[in-house]
Amino acid sequence: MTRHLGWTSILLLAVAGGPSARAERGDAAGAREPLWTELRRSERAEAIAGLPSLTRLAATVGPAVVNVLAVQHEATGAPPFGRAPTRGQGTGFVIHRAGYVVTNHHVIEGADEIRVRLADERELPARLVGSDERTDIALLKVDGAGDLPVAPLGDSDRIEIGEWVVAIGNPFGLDHTVTVGIVSGKERRDVRPGGVGGSGFYDFIQTDASINVGNSGGPLLDLRGEVIGMNTAINASAHGIAFAIPINMVKAIVPRLRERGHAARSWLGALTQPVTPALARAFGLAEPLGALVAEVLPRSPAEACGLAPGDVVVALDGRPVRRSDDLQWQVAIAEAGRRVVLGVRRGSERLELATTLQQDPDEPPPPPRDPPAALHRSPLGIAVSEVTPPMARELGLAEARGVVVVQVEPGSPADEAGLERGDLILRVGDRPVEQLADYGSSVRAVPKGGMIRLLARRKGRSAWTAFEKR
Repeated sequence: MTRHLGWTSILLLAVAGGPSARAERGDAAGAREPLWTELRRSERAEAIAGLPSLTRLAATVGPAVVNVLAVQHEATGAPPFGRAPTRGQGTGFVIHRAGYVVTNHHVIEGADEIRVRLADERELPARLVGSDERTDIALLKVDGAGDLPVAPLGDSDRIEIGEWVVAIGNPFGLDHTVTVGIVSGKERRDVRPGGVGGSGFYDFIQTDASINVGNSGGPLLDLRGEVIGMNTAINASAHGIAFAIPINMVKAIVPRLRERGHAARSWLGALTQPVTPALARAFGLAEPLGALVAEVLPRSPAEACGLAPGDVVVALDGRPVRRSDDLQWQVAIAEAGRRVVLGVRRGSERLELATTLQQDPDEPPPPPRDPPAALHRSPLGIAVSEVTPPMARELGLAEARGVVVVQVEPGSPADEAGLERGDLILRVGDRPVEQLADYGSSVRAVPKGGMIRLLARRKGRSAWTAFEKR
C-alpha cells in the first residue's frame, strides 16, 4: 500500500558533481555522487554582497517624482451651478527642468484643475499640454517652479526578463513609496489590465514590483537610475502582477503632445493579422513572422503602392516587423505625409513597395489648445468670446449672439461660483448681453468688492449665479 504525504516533497536540485558539493550518496554500483549542491562559504558571501542597494537610487531620482492631483467639480443638488470638488491622485515624473511632467492620461482625464505636489512639499498648478488616450500618456507643464530635478530616461528595448527594477510613486497617497522587483515579462500586448480597452497601443512591461492605486504615472527604473517604463495598471484579480508603458513609447509620443497637444498618427489603410504557425506553412513562410494583409482599404496608401491580401509585411523602412501590431505602431508614429518603403513577401518573392502615409481618419480631432483671439478677460477669472456660427451650432443656438465662456481660471471667483467653459452669458446684472462690449461695460460698472450677478445658460437651462468682484 502506498501512502502519499501531501505535506512532503523532494526536490532534486543537482545530480552533477562539483567542488562545492557537500552531500553524497552511493548508487547501486557503489559510486559516490552528489545529491545536491551548496555554495562554498566564499561564494555565499559574494552572492550576498552582490545584492543591490537602492538607497542612492531613491535619493537621486526620488526628487523628480511628483504627486499629481486631478480635481473635478461635480454637480451638487444645491444651487443650479453649484459644484463640489473631488480630488483624484496619481504620480508623475519630471522629464525637463523647465517643468515638463509626464503621467498617465487616465490620471488627469476629465480634470477641471490639475495640481502637482513636488518632493519639497510645494503644491503648484499644472496645465495640460497634451494627452493621448490610446497610449495612456499625458504631458503637463508646471510654470514658475524654477529648475526642477529630472528623471533620466533609458532605453526600454534593452531591458531583459529577470532584471531588477524599482518603482517610485504615491500609492494610496503615501508619497515617494519605493518598491523593488524584477521584469517578469515583456511585450504584453494581449492583456487589458485594470479595464483598459479600446483601440489602444499596448506593449506593456510586466513587473512584480509592488504597484497600487496612486502609482499610475510613476517611473519604473532600472538599477542605473534610468526610467525604463511608466507604471500604468495592475491586474485586479492577481497579486504581484503590474504593467508599465515602455519609456520608448513615451519618448515617441511626448514631443507630439508638446507641439500639437495631441498625438497625430499616420495611416496605411491595410487590415492585418498575426501570422500563426499554420498560416506560415500555408503561405510557404519559413517562420511565423510579419503582418499578414487581410484587406486593403480603397483610396488608401496601401492600395496606392499595390499591397494586396495575402502579402506579408516583414519590414518598414528597413526596420523588422515581427508581429502584426509592430506594423500598426510603426505606421502610427511615422507621421502623415512621410514616404515609407514596405518590405513584403508575396509567395516566393521579396518586394519593396513605396507609398506615402496619410493622416489616420479615425483619429479624433485635436482639442482646442488656445482660446479664440477675440476674447475679453476680466478680474472675474474667466475669458469670454463672442459667439461665432460654429459655436452657435455646437451650443444648439438659433443664432450667433451673446458671449460664451471659453476659459475659467482654477480657484477664481467664477470657478468657485460654478461657471464652466461653454456657459452662455445672457445678462450681467439687469443688462442683457448681446456682444462683448455689453459684457465689458457691465462688468466694469461693478466696483471692486461689489457683487457680480450673472444669468447664464447651460444645456438649455438658465440660472443666476453671483460672486464678489475681486
